[in-house]
Amino acid sequence: MNEATLQKEQVDLLAMIVPHIRAAGTEECKHYLRGENRPQIPQRLKQTFALPGAIPVTAVPVETTGFPIEETDCIQWFDHMERFTKEHFGTEIILRDKFPLPARLPWKHVLPIFDPGFTNRDMVDKALKSRGLSVYEGTDVMKYCGSGTFDTPRLYLVERSITPTPATMGLPPKFAKHWFAGRQTHPLHLRGYGIGTSLWRGVEEQLLDSGPTRTWFPENALPDGRVAYGFFSPTYGDVWFRDYDAGHEADDMAFREAIVLSLKP
Repeated sequence: MNEATLQKEQVDLLAMIVPHIRAAGTEECKHYLRGENRPQIPQRLKQTFALPGAIPVTAVPVETTGFPIEETDCIQWFDHMERFTKEHFGTEIILRDKFPLPARLPWKHVLPIFDPGFTNRDMVDKALKSRGLSVYEGTDVMKYCGSGTFDTPRLYLVERSITPTPATMGLPPKFAKHWFAGRQTHPLHLRGYGIGTSLWRGVEEQLLDSGPTRTWFPENALPDGRVAYGFFSPTYGDVWFRDYDAGHEADDMAFREAIVLSLKP
């Protein structure tokens, strides 16, 4: 998308929104945001325009139990992710300098996943196919909600485990918002899953869900409500992305918890 097209889309979007702002909210609310509380406006807009299926950030973060970050292998795996990013994405970054790291983590074995601002298609091409991994798409991965790029790069920390989060096994994706409400973690999405499984394969010859399990991506849904999931299948292709009804319950399907980090201000 070129700059002229982007500017036109921004103007068109504003033209749709502005007439409704005049009618929405009390005068006291508008005065409150116009004054010294102006910096809150971007966050309010993000909350208002959250993608369908997105898990909202809790207003009261839950205290993280587990291990001091120094007792995990997170920093060692930052080195792996940084080399991977430079070699395969053409981006140099020092993750410890760019992202605010939590003091504690829920897991000892950590898989950091750096998304430089990819679309789902970018991930398939640059993180999987370029690495010699075959990919099967039951549905074009760009058709899912949340398939486009974010405004800024993000870092995801997940447990480095073949299986998804045990506590969510058998939980259908329609209950994701309820399960993640009030937690520090969010469900890992399709794009992060692809980057993470490719990194793990490159370092330890392991892949996510290389056993009998599959991972739901509750924030990646189709207009008809079907939800994406991913798994490893050596018979038909290394990495599969498919979708199923949001109410589907299966003992071998679950979410993967991820700590989501944004760039330092």
